[in-house]
Amino acid sequence: MNNPSRIGLLIVGMHRSGTSAVAGSLARLGLSLGENLLAAGEDNPKGYFEHEEAVRIDDRLLDALDRRWDDPRELPEGWLRTSAADEARAAIARLLQREFSGVRLFALKDPRLCRLLPLWLETLRAAGIEPRVLLVVRHPAEVAASLAKRNGFSPALSQLLWLEHMLAAERDSRDCARAVVTYDDLIAAPGATLGQAMRALDLGHLVATPDGAKLSGFVSAGDRHFSGGTVLAAGAEAHDELVADAMSLFAQPPIDAPRFDRLRQCLQESLSPFRALLDGVASQSLEARRESVAAAVDVARVQSELNAQIEWSRTAVAEREALQAALAEARSALAAQVEWSQAAVVEREALQAELAGTRSALTAQIAWSEAAVVEREALQAELAGTRSALIAQIAWSEAAVVGREALQAELAALNQKVSEQDQRIHDLQLALLRYEATLIGRLQRRWMAWRDGRAQLREDTTR
Repeated sequence: MNNPSRIGLLIVGMHRSGTSAVAGSLARLGLSLGENLLAAGEDNPKGYFEHEEAVRIDDRLLDALDRRWDDPRELPEGWLRTSAADEARAAIARLLQREFSGVRLFALKDPRLCRLLPLWLETLRAAGIEPRVLLVVRHPAEVAASLAKRNGFSPALSQLLWLEHMLAAERDSRDCARAVVTYDDLIAAPGATLGQAMRALDLGHLVATPDGAKLSGFVSAGDRHFSGGTVLAAGAEAHDELVADAMSLFAQPPIDAPRFDRLRQCLQESLSPFRALLDGVASQSLEARRESVAAAVDVARVQSELNAQIEWSRTAVAEREALQAALAEARSALAAQVEWSQAAVVEREALQAELAGTRSALTAQIAWSEAAVVEREALQAELAGTRSALIAQIAWSEAAVVGREALQAELAALNQKVSEQDQRIHDLQLALLRYEATLIGRLQRRWMAWRDGRAQLREDTTR
């Protein structure tokens, strides 16, 4: 094979054939499946691994062609040249550009590709992407059993759908590299089976080597709710032989295209007598399903509105409870405010009484202040007089000091004179005392002499 710059791997197989298990396993090996994959569902809890936009494109195209995925009729002749196909091409091109513009290898999976493969192959090539196809095959009896459980389909309808899907996928994938994976092999040995398929598609160098243990944790035998195809096919329908031959051809590669063409011819011949009936029933079924879908949309809309109303009601209840709590809090706050207000009134009255007393005291203070001003002015006048008297007193005092100093000088001089006079007096007194002592001594001597003379005289007289 050549070595293209970009490769798009299309995982193709009938509904309920294990395409999800294959796509999920390849994603675990590193293949890009794009963003916005369909969410897992009750019938496929591990996930569908289908790109949501790709499924929408295919469903819109089938609806525009008056078909559905479960319509057993072939697509209308010339459908690739319709305006619906042109719209689908443009949508696919936008999807490829948006999701995989920089991706070397990517994969897309949708069971509707079985019937719409020509459009996808054409659009991939127009975008410069080489398409390669991985056909996933599961025994139609097991597919029928799964569809009977999920959709309530009859075995005959499931067989016819399986043949239409798988024969169309085989026919339309002949001009590109392709490989076949059976569901039996995938469940038995997922690593070896996918490894062999990647080598057959010349993708081994772009994909991680499959780890059987790792993939076994994803692809589990427990996911296989229907097995033993030949047993399940017992009792069957008109196309059992065609189904068995087709399954045998898929299970034993290489694919024998001429034998598949003969099977397809046999299928067309077997359906030819019933074509008008099949078209009528399918058309009625399509209309009924459209009505059912419209009804389901209406129910979904009503359910959505109901859910919105329920959610609104829950929100309203929550808001009411919140408002009730807020009201209780407001009432509590109001009671506290009333209590505070009453206390504030009492406090205000006390403050008013205090204010009245303060105003009275202020009035008295003002009167006192006015009197004090008058008194101050009088005191200022008295102070001015006192200052004037003080100045005069200071001047007088200064003159008195000068006078006192003069008097002190004069007094000092007088004191000096007095001192000198006192000294003279003292000296005179001393002189007088000495004179007096001398005089007294003289007088005493004279008296004693007189006394002694008288005594001598008396003595003399006596004798």
